[in-house]
Amino acid sequence: MRINLIKPPECSRMNFGCFSLAVLASAVRDIASIKIIDATNLTIEEAVSAAVKDTPDLIGVTTMGLASVGPAKTFLRALRSAGFNGLLITGGHGASMSPKVLLESGADAVVCGEGEITFRELLQRGISEKVSGLYLQRDGALIKTPQRPLIQSLDSLQEPARDLAGEPPDGIFLLETSRGCPHGCTFCETTRFHGRRWRARSPGLVAEDIRHLVSSHGAVIIQIADDNFMASPERAQRICESLRDGPLPLFFLFSARSDDMLRHPEIIASLSTARFLRATIGVETVNPELAQSIRKTITFEQHKKAFAALREAGIFTVASFIVGLPGETEEMRSCYLDTAVDIGADAARFLPFQPLPGTPMESGTGEPEPLCAEYAVRLTREFERHITVLNRLIEASEKPDVRGMLARASLHRRLRENILDVCNAAMVQKKLLELEFNS
Repeated sequence: MRINLIKPPECSRMNFGCFSLAVLASAVRDIASIKIIDATNLTIEEAVSAAVKDTPDLIGVTTMGLASVGPAKTFLRALRSAGFNGLLITGGHGASMSPKVLLESGADAVVCGEGEITFRELLQRGISEKVSGLYLQRDGALIKTPQRPLIQSLDSLQEPARDLAGEPPDGIFLLETSRGCPHGCTFCETTRFHGRRWRARSPGLVAEDIRHLVSSHGAVIIQIADDNFMASPERAQRICESLRDGPLPLFFLFSARSDDMLRHPEIIASLSTARFLRATIGVETVNPELAQSIRKTITFEQHKKAFAALREAGIFTVASFIVGLPGETEEMRSCYLDTAVDIGADAARFLPFQPLPGTPMESGTGEPEPLCAEYAVRLTREFERHITVLNRLIEASEKPDVRGMLARASLHRRLRENILDVCNAAMVQKKLLELEFNS
């Protein structure tokens, strides 16, 4: 069977889609001929042409999140309009949240949740209500087959088919070391996808995976794709210890929670030594009422303590906030910028609240309100223009380490995007020129 796995055309800031397709391909490449196509930056016409060129028997389309469902729907319809009569299968987080619209757009089946075992069984047995983990449509009605049990051991998974996916377009290699999250944040779709179960690959195998990426693929930057890399600080410590003899990339990017790290504060120094040097921390909100409503009751003081420890260890920090949570008032919202600055983050991103399907906070289509989206963009820009943040980055940029390098890159981007006022732009440009002259 000839299969093309495709990431469809869409606006995608970071291209994770082909990594997930490489993971899926590794589970079935022994029983099918697999090709991976990254159509992210193609037109619909170009993507359709590439998808059907070698007359595949099946086309699989990934959806990274809810925002990917619209582009996938358009792509599916274009494939059918172009005369493709083979099987169309969709999967991924977005498809699991919104299967009906994809089935109505031409998909024969939607894989719900983890895809490796379900997709393999589908290829071997065909599309059937007896195959667990599928959404199907029969006579206009949505049918969900029995739930597919989660993979028990991530150690059993094959290495992603990176040879089929090619080099990452942004130069950042992705590595999955765990799935899910043990916490129960009510806004988060991870719980729906993984059932609030955290499963992890063994520290020794993770270290082997990393060494292979560095030595065989020349990976300089590795993004840990886990929802919560620090769900077990003890495991993270063992990974760091296993990496002691290298080789290591220039740095890792990872996501974590402040409270998990504060439970074992000694892990921060170990992370820095092992070059886990860019951390994204989900703050979401520090308002006690809103924090309680989303079941993420981490205080401002806890966050500030964690950010200070990370900064002291030379780790570049990114704080993530949510704008528009139910119950949010204008007074609460007016404090967000000062909170983000005072918490001590090197960077901050404000994201509009999405009441995602399947979560306890589900509402409507799951799309954010336009006003919240606009506010999130404005707050992010105001943070980037803030003089305290600029001074923090300028101070960091003087150091010849990864945090300094990332700080300089962040300042250069501000100049390139012309987001600073004239006075601050001149100050930043002067400092960067001085650094360049003295290097």
